Amino acid sequence: RFVVQVGPYVPSNKVANVRAKLSGAGLNNYTQQVTVDGKEVTRVRMGPFSTRKEMEKAAAKVRALGLPVQQYSY
Repeated sequence: RFVVQVGPYVPSNKVANVRAKLSGAGLNNYTQQVTVDGKEVTRVRMGPFSTRKEMEKAAAKVRALGLPVQQYSY
């Protein structure tokens, strides 16, 4: 399974802006709350995708929006 992470964010207004930009482009996304170095962080992610090709296609769309991309497989 593959996941595209658009970014980890601390300010909640940044999360809302990024999610709105993705949703406006028709890209489904979700958030994941984690603690990193004692700080609450919200990850904005897309997926899971069943193939690397699907993940790379989604990542290309995110890059076209000018947003950062990290790709993970698990």
